Amino acid sequence: MKSRHALALPALLVVAIVLTAPGAQPASAAEEQMSKAEADGIIFERQNLMLQFDKDAELLGEIAAGLKPKDKLAEVTASIAETAAASKGAFEPRVPGGRAKPEVWSNWADYSRRLDDLEKNTKQLAEFGAKGDLTSVTNMLGGALQCKECHDVYRGPKKPA
Repeated sequence: MKSRHALALPALLVVAIVLTAPGAQPASAAEEQMSKAEADGIIFERQNLMLQFDKDAELLGEIAAGLKPKDKLAEVTASIAETAAASKGAFEPRVPGGRAKPEVWSNWADYSRRLDDLEKNTKQLAEFGAKGDLTSVTNMLGGALQCKECHDVYRGPKKPA
């Protein structure tokens, strides 16, 4: 008859392999005990941040194209920077759902680096916006707001209504 320790060793090895697999991250106790309502709230917050970001980016594009007056330049670039700064924290809880692909968490190092770059770039964008420097804001747009490149990897398609 095998001892309990001899039987437990293979099970522990399986757990160790799973937890050390590339991209594997054990869920925290808080995440394991999160209610559906709490998870839905986190997803809702993330979606609202991204909707605000989209709305502000669209307005900024219209200002840069000369379709809207530049009197809102400082306000809209500040809002974009604030939203970018809040985005990483909104994704730190490992709560799948919305349009976020599982790769957000399995490739967290890359995803969080992209959010850090977004925050840094939009902060500079807001500094130019605060000065009313539309030329510098316009010149930075393509490099600062690389939404499509990130969405191609980390965001799923819209779900049918």
